Amino acid sequence: MGRGNPCTHYECEGLYYLDIDYIHRYSKITRSQCCNRSIGFDYDEESKSAKELQNADIAYNFDGAGVDWAYDQFESQTAWEDMVSEICQALMVRFKSFQRVDRWRNSRHIVLESAFFEIAVEDGEWCAASMLLERHDVDDVGSNRTLMRRHYKAYLEAIKTALVDVWGEAIGYGGAWVSGERYVKS
Repeated sequence: MGRGNPCTHYECEGLYYLDIDYIHRYSKITRSQCCNRSIGFDYDEESKSAKELQNADIAYNFDGAGVDWAYDQFESQTAWEDMVSEICQALMVRFKSFQRVDRWRNSRHIVLESAFFEIAVEDGEWCAASMLLERHDVDDVGSNRTLMRRHYKAYLEAIKTALVDVWGEAIGYGGAWVSGERYVKS
């Protein structure tokens, strides 16, 4: 069945989605002069996101015939790493309590943590999900739960702001089938 819609489960958790078309990168195909066959990528021309190439001739299932742009795994991975870095930088500047980490919890890549929360990213095929998660190794009753409730909305808002500032939009979680709200840079 594969990946689906990333989601959160606990009271002080939440997420925002970024359309994966901002992350997937395509490079211009170079062609042989003699037989018009594709022979690789033209790295003299900058790669573009799927959003930038919305109406261009893109090879989703690359066979090399009659297309100008093809999916570039290396450039896409670099764009994913840049997205993670941008989110981390935005949150660490705003909240000094977050520290950079690099570990996994199932399919979620934990990139930041504080005393009570973790920030994770997850690839959901159609989206890149940026999540605020409760830490499971912390006692979350009494005054700790009160602190979590007090801060989680500000942290979640910062994730949304980082996505909107850098990519121009974020999609708010609205249920299992993402019937949420789209936040766009004004």
